Amino acid sequence: MDEREGGIGKTVWVELKAPDLLAEPVAREVAAVMVRQGQSVRAWGEWRAVRSVRSEQFATGGPAIVLGLDEGPALRVHATEPLTVRDGGAPAPDTRPAF
Repeated sequence: MDEREGGIGKTVWVELKAPDLLAEPVAREVAAVMVRQGQSVRAWGEWRAVRSVRSEQFATGGPAIVLGLDEGPALRVHATEPLTVRDGGAPAPDTRPAF
């Protein structure tokens, strides 16, 4: 038996589950044409939730993908441009009443 620094008594170890701590979603690189609404995309150094996706043509005739994001301007890239994405966008705003 080991002596305790504080004298008599017991040491108790406990493990608690923290439900609010979630693992970071896995990011992967895909062509812009594969990005879907509800995913997050790495743009301008931050993760942005994708709110809308549409395709159009560049003036030079190439295919473009336009991603409407939760913040900032839309992201317009070539359809084959590699983008880093992860599933799950930004959390929905908390609409519960404050007490």
